[in-house]
Amino acid sequence: MASASFQHVTKRFAEGEIAVNDMCLEVKDGEFLVILGPSGCGKSTALRMLAGVEDVTEGVIKIGETIVTNVPPRNRDLAMVFQTYALYPHMSVFDNMAFSLRLQGVDQADIARRVNTAAETVGLAPLLKRLPRHLSGGEQQRVALGRAIVRDPQLFLFDEPLSSLDARLRGHMRVELQKIHRALGATFLYVTHDQVEAMTLGDRVAVMKDGALQQVAPPRVIYDHPTNMFVAGFIGTPPMNLIPVAVSGRTAKGSALQIELPRDPRLTTGVLGIRPEALHEHASIGEPTIDMQVDLAERLGRDQLLYGTVGDDSIVARVDPHLRISYGERVQLGVDMQSIHLFDGQTGRAVL
Repeated sequence: MASASFQHVTKRFAEGEIAVNDMCLEVKDGEFLVILGPSGCGKSTALRMLAGVEDVTEGVIKIGETIVTNVPPRNRDLAMVFQTYALYPHMSVFDNMAFSLRLQGVDQADIARRVNTAAETVGLAPLLKRLPRHLSGGEQQRVALGRAIVRDPQLFLFDEPLSSLDARLRGHMRVELQKIHRALGATFLYVTHDQVEAMTLGDRVAVMKDGALQQVAPPRVIYDHPTNMFVAGFIGTPPMNLIPVAVSGRTAKGSALQIELPRDPRLTTGVLGIRPEALHEHASIGEPTIDMQVDLAERLGRDQLLYGTVGDDSIVARVDPHLRISYGERVQLGVDMQSIHLFDGQTGRAVL
């Protein structure tokens, strides 16, 4: 396996649009790195530049210690798995997985060995004689994975491979991908717009917006210590509450709340970030509280989400599912001061 790196890589299209802007990113050998961001942020373009199917405008791309910026895709020793499975409908699972090896002139005995080994890895051994139309969506995705595995590439590239599956099957395939990654010890670079996929799969997550990297860190760090307001609002379900505040010394004051900050951030305007789980129905002595008017109580089994307002600001809180709250009621919620964030109102960068 191998590492990969983007060194000040920019992709500019003919009409002047910048899809990827000065990207510097290291994918470690054996790592499962996820590039996460909304549609149009440049994540798939970055993946395609690494694969060699998209030209680089500026910068250098390396695989291991080799510069591959101008190397043809077929010589980069990569395997890609796409959202669409692109299986040959008239070929069996075995033949779909063996196709690229036959094109390379690999010996038939070696083909059989590699296909059977890959089929065991992805759980397809009993299905090798079936045609794609006789497979479920998850099984077809595993054929696409197996087809990549048989090539024994340096890097595996995944471009939103689970987005066409239903929610239950996506959850199952996330588990399967983790198992395959551990079994192979391979280097995976995975692109998605789905934060759940990113947070559950990635050893590290690289968050992108408008062609630029915003933060690269392990999932827990991304969640607990977002580097700016975009990352804070993009990560988390429901997303972080972001409340405009006026700041004077250590005091942050919103339309209907006032909180004493742990230190003076030296700002005059800011945005207070409070995750839904940092709001709770049992305030401790001395803990700040907010008075919320409830618009909706959403019971989700082990969770209950309260949607409502505090003054002029919309708020979501995650509370005890046994708490009985109805539309229009007011509830006082404690604020966990260990879990608050403050962002510069001008730049969006995290200051607390």
